[in-house]
Amino acid sequence: MLYKYELNEEKIEIEMNKCVCSFKEKISKYNLNFNNINIISNLYIDYYGYKTKLYKLSNICFENNCFKISLFDKKIKNKVRNIIETSNLNLTTNICDNNIIVNLPPITEQYRIKILNLLKKDLEFFKISIRNKRKFFKNNIKILLKNKIFSKDESLLLNNKLQFMTNKYIKILSMLFLNKKKNILI
Repeated sequence: MLYKYELNEEKIEIEMNKCVCSFKEKISKYNLNFNNINIISNLYIDYYGYKTKLYKLSNICFENNCFKISLFDKKIKNKVRNIIETSNLNLTTNICDNNIIVNLPPITEQYRIKILNLLKKDLEFFKISIRNKRKFFKNNIKILLKNKIFSKDESLLLNNKLQFMTNKYIKILSMLFLNKKKNILI
């Protein structure tokens, strides 16, 4: 059972802030500055049952308008190639010797629109995530009210603060989206 001290503004803020941080991390991967290796270095690879970031499994360098990935373990070459090609980054790969060459697409208007559409989907997903957190906390407030741990006034106050925080964090997500959109459409 939840107790009064476990359900407070700080706990709600922490949970909603996690959504914002995840959104920031997600949209940072949508980058038109392709010579930035962060585009692929943070992709997760299933390495012997553990989710491991690509940069921990390889050396990645940028040369001749493409990335060259030199894997430490050559056995996972095909797995890494599949992850990169299915990552919604519009990247194609070739295997050359023991390296994976990631070809970078030209930045066209169509590509910018595709990135923007992916961003919109992510924005909606994270807005829904924030709303789900609101729903979770509202349900907990109802339970605490029912069990007489909260008074009706306290629950009303916390519900109002919860709605305020929900609006605040959705606005933060929207602002992050608009900033990223500006960078993409430039």
